[in-house]
Amino acid sequence: MKMEDFNINMTQYNRGDIITGTIVMIGESEVVVAIGGLKEGVFPREELDDAFKIGDAILVMILGEIDDKGCIKVTHSGVNKALADKDKLNNLKVGSTLSFKVNEINTAGLLGDFMGYRVFLPFSQCAPEDYINKNDLKNKELEAIVIELNNLKKSIVCSTKLLKSKQIEPVEIGEIMSGTIIKLEDRYALVLLQNGDRAKLSISDASYEHINDIGEAVKLNEVYDFKILDANTDYSRISVGLKQTKTNPIDEIFENLHLGDVVEGTVVKILPVGAIIKLDNGATAMAITKENSDRANVATHYLYKLNSRVKGEISYLNKKFHKINILTNKKKD
Repeated sequence: MKMEDFNINMTQYNRGDIITGTIVMIGESEVVVAIGGLKEGVFPREELDDAFKIGDAILVMILGEIDDKGCIKVTHSGVNKALADKDKLNNLKVGSTLSFKVNEINTAGLLGDFMGYRVFLPFSQCAPEDYINKNDLKNKELEAIVIELNNLKKSIVCSTKLLKSKQIEPVEIGEIMSGTIIKLEDRYALVLLQNGDRAKLSISDASYEHINDIGEAVKLNEVYDFKILDANTDYSRISVGLKQTKTNPIDEIFENLHLGDVVEGTVVKILPVGAIIKLDNGATAMAITKENSDRANVATHYLYKLNSRVKGEISYLNKKFHKINILTNKKKD
């Protein structure tokens, strides 16, 4: 960045502002720079390269403090890092890495700031060594991965556990990836994948069994293996499945069924075309009315009663789509 891009005549100073100053004195312990306005800036002598001399222009960053002589404390050595941080802020997104200073430690985690953003590192997202040494981290710099970003509220939630345990890699549809449940709703859960991306787990993809709440399948802050089901090109929307990482129990049931097998079950629903029967082995079958009666246009409820027990022979079997038809009444020749 060119020095002339900064306003040397600025008279209001904000912490973090980077401006151009002019060296007016080089002492044994400190360097004084003219930064415009009524006050001068001062920074430690060890920050100045020997190539600089009095009268040279130099980039400094305002630290926002006044020394005992009334000069504004600035830094020259911190400028390059601040400029790099500004570039990071412009490109900040979920999955980005950042360095922040820990300002506070509370019962939930570590708090800090990054370029005007409030940073929160939950204890659940601390790397083991960070959690063990959490009480010694105040005023220390930590590097972490962004897992939540709110530009309106200027807030960041980050993770050092993710940074230190896994390398950021793009997801691929079909791959299995571990993730942590970070939010639960009735019909879905938000998952923090091991690569830093966030994903959605729908209730329909959580379990092969019928569940009324996503919390019946997963627990908050627990780690599971997920299958990537869908992701758009910039990975801002990722869908994952939990049940897809396991064998569907119904597959095993159908593997042991064959045409002509005799099965038993209970009538659970009456339809115009037939009765739905829950078999004792866990599968669901259909007894089609017209296939089980000699009479034309007979009503299903004349053949089957709700909750009654029936026995029949498998007449149609589709193992791939889990479909069974049974004959409970043999037609007369």
